Amino acid sequence: MSKLEQKVMAIIWKCKSCSVRDVMAKLTNTKLAYTTVATILQRLYKKGIVARKCQGISFIYSPKIAKETYSKRFVQNFVKKFFSTFNDTAIVSFAQSIDTLPPNKKSYLLKLLQEKHESK
Repeated sequence: MSKLEQKVMAIIWKCKSCSVRDVMAKLTNTKLAYTTVATILQRLYKKGIVARKCQGISFIYSPKIAKETYSKRFVQNFVKKFFSTFNDTAIVSFAQSIDTLPPNKKSYLLKLLQEKHESK
């Protein structure tokens, strides 16, 4: 998803269902035309990320995929591409980047990696 699509999806995930006008009202610090937001929602619909139903003369959009499911797929695809492209360099970069995390996030990530390793 593009950055704008991500912003729109964040609104839809939070609201559960909304119209183009609802999304526009929640998009802060951006001056987008109604047609631009409608186009973004249409793209998300065509990608199968949102569902829509007709209500009067407008569409109501709702998430077709949970935020957690989407983020899991996104990360899995990113990691697969990253590691297949950069091989060992990717592993070293990943290991070095762990030190840049806040201490609680670093501990949590290392704990998850350890649990995953022990479960195999």
